[in-house]
Amino acid sequence: MKGNNELINYIHTQRWCGFKQEIADGRVTDVDLDAIPFDNGNKFFTLGTAKFDDGTEKKFFMPLAKGHMDGVESVTINGQEYFDAMKTPDYWKSLMNFFKENHNAVTFNNGAVVKYHTIGEKEIVQDNLASSSKPLNVEQSNTTIRVGDDIAFKQDRMIESDYGVSVEVEMNAKLMETGCSAMPKTYGAFIMEEPNGEIATLGIVQEFVPNRGDLWSYANNYLVNALNEAQANGQDKIDVNDHKDFIEMMRDLGRKTAEMSECLARSNGNPDFEPIPVDEAYLYKYEKSLSVLLFQTEKTIEQNLQNLDGATKKQAEDLLQNWDNLTHNFVQAQVKKINNGEAQSNIVRVHGDFHLGQVLVTKNNDLKFLDFAGEPGLSVKERKVKYPETRDFAGMYRSISGYLGPVVSETFAATGEIVKRANGTEKKVTNPEQEAWANQAVVPMIEAATQAFLNGRSEREPMLALEILRKNLYEVKYEVGNRPDMAHIPVKGLVGLLKQGNEMENVHANVVAQKQVNVADLVHAVWLSKTGRGM
Repeated sequence: MKGNNELINYIHTQRWCGFKQEIADGRVTDVDLDAIPFDNGNKFFTLGTAKFDDGTEKKFFMPLAKGHMDGVESVTINGQEYFDAMKTPDYWKSLMNFFKENHNAVTFNNGAVVKYHTIGEKEIVQDNLASSSKPLNVEQSNTTIRVGDDIAFKQDRMIESDYGVSVEVEMNAKLMETGCSAMPKTYGAFIMEEPNGEIATLGIVQEFVPNRGDLWSYANNYLVNALNEAQANGQDKIDVNDHKDFIEMMRDLGRKTAEMSECLARSNGNPDFEPIPVDEAYLYKYEKSLSVLLFQTEKTIEQNLQNLDGATKKQAEDLLQNWDNLTHNFVQAQVKKINNGEAQSNIVRVHGDFHLGQVLVTKNNDLKFLDFAGEPGLSVKERKVKYPETRDFAGMYRSISGYLGPVVSETFAATGEIVKRANGTEKKVTNPEQEAWANQAVVPMIEAATQAFLNGRSEREPMLALEILRKNLYEVKYEVGNRPDMAHIPVKGLVGLLKQGNEMENVHANVVAQKQVNVADLVHAVWLSKTGRGM
């Protein structure tokens, strides 16, 4: 790391930094910043150039002081004071007035130009040019400001220059075009074009949605309260019949997920969004990528067994002993169904990072989906690739069926004490007896919520089953390698998925075999009767 360069070191601490490893390896030699004129030199809304030791450069755009969360108004780096301009009431007004005075374009010293492009209704933006603004947190997004009563301006933490408009703008425009009710309206976007033709999106202007927070927090709080009520009433488990409104919300989540998927797959002549059937060639490539993930996950478990708690370690060891057999049988059973034409599927554009935290619960308990920028760990190019249409269903399925119950139980049983994990992060201390009771008591609600979300679909549909496996493998690989005390959640899920899947296939095979035997017996009986040998 560049030890004497405070700016480089500061950028390295920000989670949005796309070249952390290069900084850590000492490969970033310098960073230049170029402030937009309207911020009076505060350099909040800034274009940056990172210079590398091999002579290459990487352009990026970022709200520099946004990551400074200790409550102060500015941070001083290398003698320069940086302000979090998004916290000032006149930030939006200053921004829009500057664009208006300069014919809706801002030019940087290096020739890069930023323009505002209208996507939806422009009247609402015109009506709010002089409105004051304030930052939002879980209300819609932690990099978003609310403008007046109607607008939310989402500014990305850090955007590296790339070829083409951002994934989020493309996705929002497509969903607006198809009238998808599952997302806030999008009104426009700020697009930056470099002199060399590279294009990056700096932020989007959306509808502000009055809300109760995201569905992850809402569901967590709701179920903790339900556990408290059940315990106070002397119940062994939560009675699902007492919580029909919550289950209906999960059903609505399933309906809206299906609507989002259908809208993204709707043909409009744009090849970027045209659905493509899953054929043998695609399935072959999909199997290969899944094989790589299976290998990586197996090795991660093997290398980190010593970090797992007793019960999880035993589960993981048993899983490793049967790894090849369980995984091969599971994958091949699903592939065989698809190749036999038992299930049709397409590859389409997907949300890509879909979980309960990406869903807003509005004031009237409607649901709106956010953050269509795709999986953060993927490159811009990878986020624009088409994936199985079941990917978003699988992500939300794991969020509900895999993580919600254990986290609710942990929250319910928390003692208030915090301890440090081995990797330096913090962990809540829980009452073991309370947590064990809660784990059982919450099961009926999690099962009912999961089935309500699936809304008639089955997790054993072959392409959905494969995507659930893929998602579960990623979870195991991440948790085992980074948060071993959380690894029990995905490891338990993976064991259950593989064993249940194989048991179901054995039942299916036995049924088919029995049918074949019965048919053979019937044919033989008919032959005997016709030849007179059966008399």
